[in-house]
Amino acid sequence: MSLINIPAIAVVLNDRDVLSLDRKLLTEADLIELRVDMFENTQEVEKIFSIAKTKFNLPLLCTIRAIKEGGKRDIPDRLDVYVRLIPFCDFFDIEIFSDEAETLRKISFKHNIKLIASYHRFDLTPSLDELEMVFEKGKRLGADIVKIATMVNEKEDIERLTIFLLKQKHENIVVIGMGEKGKPTRVIFPFLGSLITYASLNISSAPGQISLSDMASIFKKIGLRK
Repeated sequence: MSLINIPAIAVVLNDRDVLSLDRKLLTEADLIELRVDMFENTQEVEKIFSIAKTKFNLPLLCTIRAIKEGGKRDIPDRLDVYVRLIPFCDFFDIEIFSDEAETLRKISFKHNIKLIASYHRFDLTPSLDELEMVFEKGKRLGADIVKIATMVNEKEDIERLTIFLLKQKHENIVVIGMGEKGKPTRVIFPFLGSLITYASLNISSAPGQISLSDMASIFKKIGLRK
């Protein structure tokens, strides 16, 4: 795992952020997720990734999120874009149930890039049985990390996600409860074994994200950072 700190704080950026942000603003980050589907200009993705790699000197996670799981715009031929970005990336993220997942697993393995296989539900938190089914699908895919993010509508959803996480805490897993009611999970779950929590700077890529500065401060207060 090419992360210095576990649990890690990932900050989500687009192309404008890469060009405009002062590197000092990312001092507390462990990983940069570049959301290509949130880029304003998708014609020069290699240039943006190259700048980010040099400017911030942090591991890069490339995500080209499908619209059906929260993507902001459709990116045709996603696999071609992932391949073009191989020289710059430490991690790829793709949806567990996407048609391209198996091919990207082979590509990432060949080039020593860690694959995060992800699943997002923006309406609800499924049953424990369904969460287990999704997790097993991600493992069968051969993912290095399985990420499951679901909407929290009531406290029982947090309880269900907690039970699920504790059962899988010895696996390489990321579990996130989205939405305002899911905010506690972004702090508590890293303490319970979730490998990565996602923070925002100028933009939020998912409902309920906490800012990088607040997340780093909380981590220090609860002993996850020095």
